[in-house]
Amino acid sequence: MATVIATGYLQGAISMVVTLPAMLGGSSVVLLQAVMGCVTLSGMFGLSDLVLVQQLRAAADEFPRRGPTVTAVVPVHRDASVLHRSVESLLASRYEDLEVLVVAEADDDASLERARELERHDRVDVLVNTRYPGSKAGAVNYAAEVTDSEHLAVFDADERVDPKFVSTAVAKLQNCDVVQGRTIPEPDGVVETLAYYESVVLGDLSQRLLTVLTDFTMAASRTVVMRRDAFETVGGYDPEMLTEDYDFAFACYEADLDVVEQFSYASTIEGAHTVRDWWGQRKRWMTGYTQVLHSLVADATEPSNYRSVLSPLLCAGSVFGNVLMLSLVSKAAVLVVNGATNWVLLPALTLIGSALALRAYDARAGRLDGLGVGYLLMPAVLPLYSLAGIKAVVEYLLTWDGEWYSVAKGT
Repeated sequence: MATVIATGYLQGAISMVVTLPAMLGGSSVVLLQAVMGCVTLSGMFGLSDLVLVQQLRAAADEFPRRGPTVTAVVPVHRDASVLHRSVESLLASRYEDLEVLVVAEADDDASLERARELERHDRVDVLVNTRYPGSKAGAVNYAAEVTDSEHLAVFDADERVDPKFVSTAVAKLQNCDVVQGRTIPEPDGVVETLAYYESVVLGDLSQRLLTVLTDFTMAASRTVVMRRDAFETVGGYDPEMLTEDYDFAFACYEADLDVVEQFSYASTIEGAHTVRDWWGQRKRWMTGYTQVLHSLVADATEPSNYRSVLSPLLCAGSVFGNVLMLSLVSKAAVLVVNGATNWVLLPALTLIGSALALRAYDARAGRLDGLGVGYLLMPAVLPLYSLAGIKAVVEYLLTWDGEWYSVAKGT
């Protein structure tokens, strides 16, 4: 990490000669590379804001109450205290042809007991994962094998699902293969607020340009509804993957499945409650991304189509982009040392403005109360996330032994 920071400082101190367009005079100006870094980051998020606004304006949703049966799979492991959130919100869905299947591990007595209580409702069933125990991917795959509904959906135990989401997803599946919804952590504490803004800016917003330029759209393992034949086309989720959702997304991409995002009807989930949980969770994600990259690079030696070649590059951007983000901290230091502090305000205000706009959108939709002041933390989120990402990559290469971090829920 010290190397990244030092290299970023040296790069930021390099002087660059930039020739202005003729309409601006055509003269040349000398700028520090650190200035260009600030302009690039600001431009990326500014364009992402514009793309997101256009996508939201174009939304025209249908809300059928009946149609093909949807099996909503809820894998549960040590989530007894929050399981009611997903089950009860799914039962409140405006889509009537919806069945809920809770998949619990055989050794998780508390979750099994809670699931049995919820099973009293005639649209809820419980499945004990005896076939592929020990992973969320295995639980979903088992559920798919023992059901025969036309559509499958997957939700986390702690989700509060919007009552309109499943309905509008079913309507969209008439013209696509997978509908990916949005989840936002509930910002009800300092760490939880950090997780919320990280999710909406680094997750929701930063993906806009990637989707437009490459047609890669995330298809995860929560808040997702898909055609059964799409799920079977890619062979379901891979239990060997630490981040089975990221691996699944690339499997869908390489299989040329049509994945559509549904931004409007978001689920709320529990965020990490402690700094230790926040750090551990991010480290697990980035370790999983590195594992997926390893797999994609290996598969690219025998590509089946152009997406097989493009996938490792996209994944590498997620993994090694953390180096770029962390280097911006040292480049900001260059600007301070050279008396050009005002340039630092450009990306900082862009990030704060983007975060505030998304918070206002969620508050207006009734998902959150008020605006708060947490958006002011946004400039600090990027380097913190980058630290976790770089540490995860290094440890994956040198010491990772397959362990993964579990975040406490319901606390």
